[in-house]
Amino acid sequence: MSTELSIVSEYTSINLDEPLSKVFEYFKENVREVLVFDEKSVFFGYLTKKNITRQSRIQPNTKVSNLLQKVPTVKRNSSVDDIARALLSAKINTVPIEDEGKIIGVFRDIDVIRVSAALFKDKTVKDMMTPNPICVSPDTTAARLIAISRTNNISRAPVVDENNYLLGIVSPHDMAELLIPSFPTKQTRGDRSAVQHTPLVAPVKDLMTEEVVSCKENELVLEAISKLYKSNHKTLIIINEENHPVGVLTTTDLLETVSIPPQTEGYYVRVIGDVDDEDMEPIIEMGVDLVKKFASVIGNSGQLFIHAKSIPKKKFRGFVLYQIRLRISTDKGHTYVAKAEGYGVYSAHAVALDRLEREIISERELAIQSRQSGSERYLLDELEEV
Repeated sequence: MSTELSIVSEYTSINLDEPLSKVFEYFKENVREVLVFDEKSVFFGYLTKKNITRQSRIQPNTKVSNLLQKVPTVKRNSSVDDIARALLSAKINTVPIEDEGKIIGVFRDIDVIRVSAALFKDKTVKDMMTPNPICVSPDTTAARLIAISRTNNISRAPVVDENNYLLGIVSPHDMAELLIPSFPTKQTRGDRSAVQHTPLVAPVKDLMTEEVVSCKENELVLEAISKLYKSNHKTLIIINEENHPVGVLTTTDLLETVSIPPQTEGYYVRVIGDVDDEDMEPIIEMGVDLVKKFASVIGNSGQLFIHAKSIPKKKFRGFVLYQIRLRISTDKGHTYVAKAEGYGVYSAHAVALDRLEREIISERELAIQSRQSGSERYLLDELEEV
């Protein structure tokens, strides 16, 4: 299916020789990303708040070109699944559209999801959500939040009080809201006027967004998509009757479904992220072995997405630290998620697969116990009638 031109959105642009202080002005206006061009309108990449908050030392006079992110482009007549794969592979919210060598607009992730609404027909939020979300308290520091996000490979976390009542949502990238106003307007003395202030001790309550997009797990996914679109948020928090978080659903989760090519049978397995070409096939085979092993339990068709993230600065005996996130969605309406980290992509992937296997086995055992319990209740009812 080709995309409709009606979902093409405008974008904010900047010259690659401009200083970062110019970008901050856009970010204060709630712009998510800024596309970067040279003086001849040649596209070079784009800059986001994430690029900024990853830096330990930031200078407002640093050129945009030093921090820009290289991203893929797509054609305006690209298929929806191709666009979704481009968004996922680059971990971006919008993908630039190239036409005859020029950027004519961007496709936003939420618009790509909305034009694919038929894929989510009759699905409930429970069918697609990630259960048991990692939560933080209002007093959690920014430094601790960063550590939790890195260890669990998550981008956002619900904020709850001591009674597990939902108060808000927070991301490490929200630190940009504290960083940006702290830059001086002029360079001071010395060879650089580096801004050394990084608010790592700031509590989450100073960073979080109180306006949370939430829903119940029995709501339709189509309703959830509508809420994300209207709010311009990327994460939906699933709550129970007591306003306790029980799951999360993100635009990334939804894009995974959109990215599957039409007429895919069996299990569609895809690796997204920092995996070398020579490691790709063995990583996929390890995942295939798992879904084959439990096909009779989880279903014969579905999707397995393997998200891999390397942290080059963290090494042990020559092996880079990897974070792996696995997500299985099956034709039986089951969703399984597991995360792990380890040194070397194979080691981390093996641990994640082991955790996923334990989750599947645990659910199967609970189902067996539930059936047995139901049989016992039935027998007791029969005895009472006798």
